[in-house]
Parts: sequence; structure tokens; C-alpha cells
Amino acid sequence: MTFHARSIVEFGHFLNRVSDSLMNGKPLRTPLELIREQFDAYAAVLVIEDRLRTGETYYAFTEINEQMNDTSGAALTRPAQLAYLSERCQPMSATYVPTDDTARYTLWVFRDRADGKFDDDAASVCEILVSQLARGVETSWRMGATEVERRLYSDVMDKLYVGVVILDHSGKIVRSSDAAARLLETRDGLQIQGNKLRATSAKEDRDFQIAIKAAMQMAADDAGTTSRGLSLTKQSGSRNLGVIVRPIRGSKDNAAAANSAVAVYIRDPEANPEVEGELVRQLFDLTPAEAAVARRLTAGLSLEDAATSLDISRNTARAHLRSIFSKSGITRQTELVRLVLNSAVILGHGPRQAA
Repeated sequence: MTFHARSIVEFGHFLNRVSDSLMNGKPLRTPLELIREQFDAYAAVLVIEDRLRTGETYYAFTEINEQMNDTSGAALTRPAQLAYLSERCQPMSATYVPTDDTARYTLWVFRDRADGKFDDDAASVCEILVSQLARGVETSWRMGATEVERRLYSDVMDKLYVGVVILDHSGKIVRSSDAAARLLETRDGLQIQGNKLRATSAKEDRDFQIAIKAAMQMAADDAGTTSRGLSLTKQSGSRNLGVIVRPIRGSKDNAAAANSAVAVYIRDPEANPEVEGELVRQLFDLTPAEAAVARRLTAGLSLEDAATSLDISRNTARAHLRSIFSKSGITRQTELVRLVLNSAVILGHGPRQAA
């Protein structure tokens, strides 16, 4: 299809549809199908040579209404399919290489040979489209990597039973981690009112809101990262929640984080990380029986209670404990608890509520 100056608006709408399909996480076949239709073509193909991440070449095709097989009847490989289309059809292509030279993108558009060659306008549009596709793919990759990192960090914080709530520049909740959501559901020390975070004690809430406002001001001024710690009373009577209020620096100048001003970290001292016995065994070179004893002692049980829960005698439990001490180079039960909880063991399982 030839584009003329009078169709610039139409072309702009078309380009927006291509960009939207890329940003919405749809398969590459979707924007390619839009391109095929726009050119009234037989097929469209995007070839991505990934020079940095994997060194592999990826092919994305629109739906093709014919079987492309070799002489033995087997389906052609992707490169062979591209070569077949180049021979059978009238091809047009454009290539884009990012400035960092990490990849090479080539857009191919094919039409029946009876329809003639693509004109210069079509070739120019093809160059615009391949650069748009490349930028969309690169952005999607970066967004995907960022999301993976976010999930990993959130998962670690959840395993440590530290809840995180992000507030915007007006103090409203932007997002919260799973651990924070679980804590807030109990309305025990902290609660959500009008999409804002508040302490359940009116007196403590005044100090809490002062801390949040101070952090918001620091974030707005990009003036520092001074944190404020507070202890919030739980209505249940159990130990207080520990809360840290911290400004998020640089958020005002970062478009991706512009809506994030304050981070509120929440720790419930009544929540203990679950310790997985198999990981204890692997990390400290223990037998399964020794790991079971260490796991229960770390959970807060006495040696006698640990023996009862494992249905072994106290003397057997004591023998296991001596062996654990010998292998780990410690001499006291409190040292064992500290050793395990400060190790990587707690990263292998989700948190649990202490009994």
C-alpha cells in the first residue's frame, strides 16, 4: 500500500495500533498481521538476531495459508520458509540495528509477484515500522526483566516476613507486597482508610502521619533518605509492629517511578520464617533426624517439646543436638537458632505465623 501526505493521520492511527499491540504483551504475530493487512500483502516476517542475550535468531511469521514442506514432506525450518517466501513472492525488507549493536531486526513483507514491486513510499514505511517493532521488543524485554527482578525482591521480603507498602506523593497506597497485605487484613496495629495507611491507635497515628508527610517532603525535594522508625501497638495485645518510613529518592525525575514517594516497611515480631528441614540438612551437613530437631528448635520449641513432636526420647534428641553442635561449631541452643535464622535457609520457604 502506498502512503500519501493526506493519509498521515490514518498512518498515525495505524502506527499506534502496532505500538499498542507490542506494549500490551501480545504475540509478535499480532502487530505483524496489522502490517500485512496494511500493505495488503501475503505475509510478514520479523527476524531478530539476538547478539548479546542468547546469540540465537528468532523468527515471527504471520499466518500463512499453505503448507511449506520439503521434497520429503517434512515441514521447512524457519530460515527455509523465509527463503521459500523470497523466491515465491515479491519481497520487501528493512533492517534496524540499535545503537548498542546488541541485536539486528529485519522486517520482511511479501506480496504476490503479479502485484508488482513495492514502491519507494512503501519501502520508507517499512523502515519506520522495523524501527518501531525493534523499540517495542526491546522495551518489552526490559519491562519483563524489571518485573522478574521486582517479583524476586518481593519474594525475598515476603520470606523474611517484611511487608512493604508504597505510597504516592499524596500519601495514597500505590501497591503493597503480599506480606503487607496479609498484615493489613488483620487491622491489628495498622489499617487502610480511604486508601491511606493509618495506625489503629489514634495517638500513634498522629506520629505515623507526621513521619509519612516528612518522608513525602524529602521525596519531593530529593533532599535525603532519612528513615523514621515507629513501634505500633497491636490491639490483640501481642508484641508491637515495627515500622520504618523511608522516602524514595529520585522518584520525581524518574517517569517509571514518578508515582512512588514513600516506602513503609512493616515487620511483625510474632511472625517467624518457616525453616525447611531439607535445606537445613543440606546447608549444615546434618542427618535428616538432626535437621528435624534443628528445625523445631529454630521454631521456638524446647528440646523436650521437639522430642515429643518427633516421637523420640529426650536422650535421643539431646544426642542429636550434641551432634549438631559438633558439626556447626557452636555450644548453645540460642546460637543454633541465630545461626539458622541468619543463614540462607529462610529464603527457601514462605513465612508462617508463630503458634
